[in-house]
Amino acid sequence: MALSNVVVFTHTATDDNKFNLTSSNFWCREVNIHVANNACKYGDVNSQPAQVNADNGISFQDVNLKDIFFRNATAGANTTIYAVAVKMTEGRMRELGVL
Repeated sequence: MALSNVVVFTHTATDDNKFNLTSSNFWCREVNIHVANNACKYGDVNSQPAQVNADNGISFQDVNLKDIFFRNATAGANTTIYAVAVKMTEGRMRELGVL
């Protein structure tokens, strides 16, 4: 049975530029991000200082997925990102003042 409020995103870097998983607002109640192949750096649009190694993951709550950016941790070592997200309800978005 598929859950309509669970959405999966994936992206494999093709160069060393920063990228995000969606260019549209996608508010998540929670998102688990898994890193495959090679380590990545992550952060916001201006800076990606934190690192996650391959075969590890990170989680966020109450976040807009479009605001999280990734890039290869090592030049030329393309990373693959998988994100499993639980969509935020309209009620929760109102509570946070984002709707």
